[in-house]
Amino acid sequence: MNKKKQAFCHTRAFWMFVAPAFILFTIFFLVPLVLSIGLSFTNFDGWKKMDLIGLKNYIKILKDIEFYKTMIRTFIYTAVNLPFKVILPLLVAVLVTSKLLKGTTFIRTVVYIPVLLSALVVGITINWMFGQEYGLINFLIQNVGGTPLEWALNSKLATFVISFASNWASIGYFMILFIGGINNIPRELFEAANVDGASKVQVFFKIMLPMLSPTIFIVLLLSTVNLLKEYALIQGISLGGPGTSTTYIIQYMFDQGFNQSKYGYASAVGVIVSFVFIIITIIQFKFTKGGGEV
Repeated sequence: MNKKKQAFCHTRAFWMFVAPAFILFTIFFLVPLVLSIGLSFTNFDGWKKMDLIGLKNYIKILKDIEFYKTMIRTFIYTAVNLPFKVILPLLVAVLVTSKLLKGTTFIRTVVYIPVLLSALVVGITINWMFGQEYGLINFLIQNVGGTPLEWALNSKLATFVISFASNWASIGYFMILFIGGINNIPRELFEAANVDGASKVQVFFKIMLPMLSPTIFIVLLLSTVNLLKEYALIQGISLGGPGTSTTYIIQYMFDQGFNQSKYGYASAVGVIVSFVFIIITIIQFKFTKGGGEV
């Protein structure tokens, strides 16, 4: 009886701890997911019209050239920025864990501050820095005799600004992950490498990188998902412009739903994009063997 009572108490405690997270997960993820899938089979306009139309939204998407262009633009943006999402935080983490550097606590704090800001605030801040007329960067360029750049009117420059903002905002978070991974590497490995006369570069590539494989995998996975669904940051900087040069798949989906009142069509886009994201995640798992190899 005591064992049964003890097991019941453990089970009850387990569900008491799990229940709040499960309820929130259900309300903010499972329910919207089910509703989105249901709406994807309708012509819902957000107000009066909501008729079942079967697979028409999906067929329309497969014929929509703008959808393909936006997806390709999103993949290119993700592929270009993904290396920086991993390399920059890793280098900063190696730097701030070095015994040769002083003031590491201050450096960690400064690097981590952007993580505490919302993506929209980061976007507005970067937008001010790269403003054409009163921006800080153009002011510095003018002071050295250069010509102010039209950051918001040039598609390549606008993309660069968004990439810069995205990496600046996330470097602190991934730095913390890498610091944890570096601190978990057994000190005996570094001591043995020093005894063998290994250089700092050899230690980094032969010991540190292989031992950080699980952490690198997590950073890759999180960075990929975050880049593919970038939204608030872009809204704060360029609103998807100039033209559609910085309009990625989430902006496209929001535009179809909220601006053009095609909620059914936008829901179908969301379902397809979710499947694409899942496929990409599975490929990453297979390619890296779940962080076993990078």
